[in-house]
Amino acid sequence: MNRFFKGVLCGVGIGLLIAPMRGEEMRRLVTQRAREFRGYLPENEQLSRYSSQVGDRVSHTADVLKDYAQHTASNVKQGSQKFGQQTRDTATTIQQDSQDVMDSTKDTIRTAKTNVKNSPQPPTSNY
Repeated sequence: MNRFFKGVLCGVGIGLLIAPMRGEEMRRLVTQRAREFRGYLPENEQLSRYSSQVGDRVSHTADVLKDYAQHTASNVKQGSQKFGQQTRDTATTIQQDSQDVMDSTKDTIRTAKTNVKNSPQPPTSNY
């Protein structure tokens, strides 16, 4: 950055040394060109209006993005609640099915024991 400023100063110095006009003429020309340039720039009222429009657009975009974020968060929350409920329902179903299987197994074992006790004993051999 320091080199840049040194270059600018050297350029201005060289320009002043080899300038084709006197100082008064150069100042008058620079002033005239500055006025012309200002004529191309929008007035303060226009700048205020443009900045207001840009601010409004930025604010509107921010509001839209905020709404999208809230909607997405709401959808994620609802989805997780549904998933949680489905998980609880599935766990309850599995627990009930497991209990039914255990009860059926116990009944089958009791029936088998009863059948074994009530069945005739084969004859034993005396060897």
